[in-house]
Amino acid sequence: MEGQMRKQYLSICSLILLLGSFSIANATVLTFNDFSDTSLLTLNGDAQTVTTSDGTVLRLTREQTYSHSVSGSAFSSVSINASKFSTYFEFRITDPGGATDGQDETGADGLVFVVQNVSSSIGGGGIGLGYSGISSSVGVEFDTWFNAGIDPSSNHIGIDQNGSVDYNDGPTVNIDTHFDNGEIWYSWIDYDGTDLEVRVSTDGLRPTEATISQSLDIATILGQDTAYVGFTSGTWSSWGNHDILNWEYRDEYNPIVPEPATILLFGTGIVGLAASRIRRRKK
Repeated sequence: MEGQMRKQYLSICSLILLLGSFSIANATVLTFNDFSDTSLLTLNGDAQTVTTSDGTVLRLTREQTYSHSVSGSAFSSVSINASKFSTYFEFRITDPGGATDGQDETGADGLVFVVQNVSSSIGGGGIGLGYSGISSSVGVEFDTWFNAGIDPSSNHIGIDQNGSVDYNDGPTVNIDTHFDNGEIWYSWIDYDGTDLEVRVSTDGLRPTEATISQSLDIATILGQDTAYVGFTSGTWSSWGNHDILNWEYRDEYNPIVPEPATILLFGTGIVGLAASRIRRRKK
């Protein structure tokens, strides 16, 4: 009897893990092992689901020539506590092409993890990364295009507020290995109510030290404790497929460590992520 009850319990747990959202000890968890079911998301603009070698992914913007700027976004369909949170996702940017930027690099423009107030929000494309103009928001950008006067380089991470992608308005850090190299990137973003910390790696191992961080009062920026959480991307005369492969969000500070079985270890291990911190100027 005990064995049967245990099997039933494990079956129920397995079923719960297949659902997009569930609660454990009063903590809401939004989890997508893939994006075959997006019923818990609101997709806007160019965002769509696509079947690739990685499975069914969330493609925010496509590899395609455009005569105008294009943006895509995907946010939780319901607002979730954002006073503290931990999130983990894997992304891949493929087929970069088009015009070259001021540092002679092609492929654009990158993607942004966003915490904001409206599920249907979508910002400006191209230079705006689908994030520009979204007020009452915090974003973490993974930028692949250099815009003189706005960006420090053609490959960097920045912490943004209130729809601004200008590097004068917050911290940035340059990343040597390009985000649009076609490989899987692993990202952790954690907020303990005071400090927002961002980590990235190319081997799936969570770095001990944050790649970039900033002290923020997100509840004050949002004007409330809850938010719609998700992603944006934008492109124009230079492009790329901006794919989110999987995603987990917890509405508490509880850093996520993926199961070892989900991590692919490549011979030499860590690809150099030597980073140089850029201090933004005060306007």
